[in-house]
Amino acid sequence: MKLEQITYALEIAQFGSMSKASKNLFLTQPNLSSSIKNLEDELGFKIFERLPRGVVVTSQGAEFLKYAESIYKNIENINLIGKGHRSLAPVSFSLSTQSFSFVMDKFLKLHSNYKDYITNFKINHSHYFEVLDDVSRKNADVGIISISNEHMDLWEKLFKSKNVEFNFITCGQLHGYILDTHPLYNKDNLSIKDLLDYPLVTCNQDDYNALYSTEIYKNELSFKNHIFVSDYGALTYTMESINAVTIILKLDNSCTKLFSDDSHKGKYIKIDNLPKITLGWIKLKNSNLSTLASEFIDFITD
Repeated sequence: MKLEQITYALEIAQFGSMSKASKNLFLTQPNLSSSIKNLEDELGFKIFERLPRGVVVTSQGAEFLKYAESIYKNIENINLIGKGHRSLAPVSFSLSTQSFSFVMDKFLKLHSNYKDYITNFKINHSHYFEVLDDVSRKNADVGIISISNEHMDLWEKLFKSKNVEFNFITCGQLHGYILDTHPLYNKDNLSIKDLLDYPLVTCNQDDYNALYSTEIYKNELSFKNHIFVSDYGALTYTMESINAVTIILKLDNSCTKLFSDDSHKGKYIKIDNLPKITLGWIKLKNSNLSTLASEFIDFITD
């Protein structure tokens, strides 16, 4: 049994598919399938049942993967004992998050600390339902999500049903946001009502519907034109092209901004009568964070 075969088996279990795992591992599917077949022959039992739509872990395979994950984490920790030592396996960390520039900054800061290692870092920017699913399905070590305080009871029930633990980072408030190219950028005492005649563009429709589609929000945010986009590149382009407005979370520490670089400058516009938003990180209950995940949490909560 080789360490790489343990890594391959864990990747296949994570994706539930030979083809998806092979792409993530930069291997051809036949080579990956052959390696797992050799491992199963050596073990004397099947780890996976091959089905037309993917693979399913067998009962013996589930027990094997439990030990395999422990072995992998121990090897990962050995790699971290001292810098300059040749890695036995890639140093891995996976994060799922809503789109926040400061989270990306912390993710890259963590990666820079391990530039001398072989690394396998992953980040998925998505809406918070998918972030929750990524953590509950072990597709991410840690998730970052924001929750409206008025919905906190419902989210606590959802976390419990998914066996997920929510940890507080900070609070914030939803604000309007315009770029310095907007015609009203230099106007003093700007309110959200001044912007209602301009298009509203937002990232991730599920986040929008869950965070600010109640009657209170609709009364305050009665924009006539609304555009949903899937990423911040499209958001920026839309704001620049048609003088659109967006709604974002401004954290209480006030050091965050919409864009992590200096190519885009903007202005926050206060919105009255909206509830507080809590930002937090999530992980599976009763699971230990890896060394890298713990280090990332230290960065994000600093």
